Amino acid sequence: MNQTTKIKEGIVYAAIYIILLLMSIFIPGVAVIGMVLLPLPFMIYTARFGWKSSVILAAIIMPITLIVATVASLPITLLAICGGIALGTGVYLKRSSYEIWAQGTVGYVLGMVLFYVLSLLLFHINWVEEIQVYMQESIEASKQMIESISGTVPEEQLELVEEQLYRIIGLLPSFMAIMSIGYALMTLWLGYKLMNLTYKTKHQFPPVRNMSFPKALIWYHLIAIILTWINADPGSFMDQASQNVYTLTGFLMTLQGLTFLFAFADYKKITKAFPIGMVVLTFMLPFLLLYPLMILGIIDLGFSLRARFSKK
Repeated sequence: MNQTTKIKEGIVYAAIYIILLLMSIFIPGVAVIGMVLLPLPFMIYTARFGWKSSVILAAIIMPITLIVATVASLPITLLAICGGIALGTGVYLKRSSYEIWAQGTVGYVLGMVLFYVLSLLLFHINWVEEIQVYMQESIEASKQMIESISGTVPEEQLELVEEQLYRIIGLLPSFMAIMSIGYALMTLWLGYKLMNLTYKTKHQFPPVRNMSFPKALIWYHLIAIILTWINADPGSFMDQASQNVYTLTGFLMTLQGLTFLFAFADYKKITKAFPIGMVVLTFMLPFLLLYPLMILGIIDLGFSLRARFSKK
């Protein structure tokens, strides 16, 4: 591809990004999907011309966004750049879809960290403290409402609720990683569709039934479980680290269980509506289905259930 094509497409994707950014900022509702849409121009441009060209494009776009969308747009722009270039580089290097997904997840995590740091440095917004304040206000409001109805709130119950809420704050790193996994998947899928439509490429994900994590994940999950049992100092660094590893590996095990359902449906010649319905139900009823699916994922990895399907 000649330099003229690179420049023309760079201008086009820069304009598309600016439009998407302004829509995300000023149109209610668009911001919700902005984390998926904003990295797309960087992803597609990187997939076409490589990461070096995209870094140059990003360096040109950043000062423009400062002019048209103020300094408030800088953190979200850096997040989009990190996620988009990470995904696009994988496509450019012709890696497998799952490798690209993993690479994009790392890019999103890096972008979220930069988002947090820049919010703190530029706007003096500490998101952890903001969440703590919000939770404390919620606890106080709930306490007042219960007192107005029943008269008193047992201190033991109140302390238990506060402990659980603050434990959630300690799990923010794993929640950040889980969000990055989801955003990277949605951006990659949409990017594939757009590239196939625009450039007549044939990017696609392998069948979901073939997706499987390394067996080492079982050991990471087991170690995290043991650490959560033996750690007697709630709130310590070791406690938070083990809880985060347990949450993240548990989420991956749940994904393993869901993909096993697709393999099982294919083996038994069951309609795909069954595993798809289970995915939907898992989002609707997580308190009922997460643990059974996690256990199913552990059994699948530990006993190589899918390999047994192929042997029969």
